Amino acid sequence: MAIGNKSRAEIVKVYDEIIANGLQETEDQFRASLNDVVRLVELEKSYSTNRKLDIYELLTQISNCTPKEREKYGRKIRRLLK
Repeated sequence: MAIGNKSRAEIVKVYDEIIANGLQETEDQFRASLNDVVRLVELEKSYSTNRKLDIYELLTQISNCTPKEREKYGRKIRRLLK
């Protein structure tokens, strides 16, 4: 995937695909996929620093939880990405 300046809608689309595929991935594969979102958020200039920090915190939490708990964090992250 090319990492560049993406709009928020495109970031949400990428995130949704990662979450959907995360059900079939191992924990390591899921974390590696989430790194793509981290890079996209980092490059997106429309997010404030505080919002980026909130997104990073939740991405850390979702990468360290069980697959059953991912839905809870997933909704929160998606809301912040919009």
